[in-house]
Amino acid sequence: MIAPGVLARTVSDYTHRRPSESPTLAQHAKAGACHHRGTCPLVTVGPVVVNEHHEVLMVRGGRAPARLPEARLTEGFDTLTEAAFDLARALGVEQLWIQPGCEDPIQLHTARADPQDGDRMRVAVRYLVRTHAALCHFAPGAPQVWTPLTEVDLELARRVSSFMASGAR
Repeated sequence: MIAPGVLARTVSDYTHRRPSESPTLAQHAKAGACHHRGTCPLVTVGPVVVNEHHEVLMVRGGRAPARLPEARLTEGFDTLTEAAFDLARALGVEQLWIQPGCEDPIQLHTARADPQDGDRMRVAVRYLVRTHAALCHFAPGAPQVWTPLTEVDLELARRVSSFMASGAR
């Protein structure tokens, strides 16, 4: 299980590097502001899988638009990166690697949690991982779809492009 300290350190490091990006997290984390009464953010983890054609792996869900894959943290993982890799493999991405210089999360995406999770925020910890399209095996009719990077969230697309161009931070 991912220790709470690992998660807290990841979020703290991220917000330290990008303070203007995470006011919701910073506000929640202020000393004494959280009493853990069902209002703590729901933390999920997800891979931002990019292939050699600069396409991002997305998941379709019924009539909803395709979205980046993410899942709640579960038992059995010691790191967030390990959990992101496991989700990518579960989606059919058999061989993947971390973008060199991008071992830390590429984005902490905050949004409202799904209604069944109550009135709180959802924080998706996203890691940039690479693969080759030919190394991915999706079941017929599976919800996975490759989407051009330019059609993904603009801020995420800029960040991914920047990391891929520089190869490092």
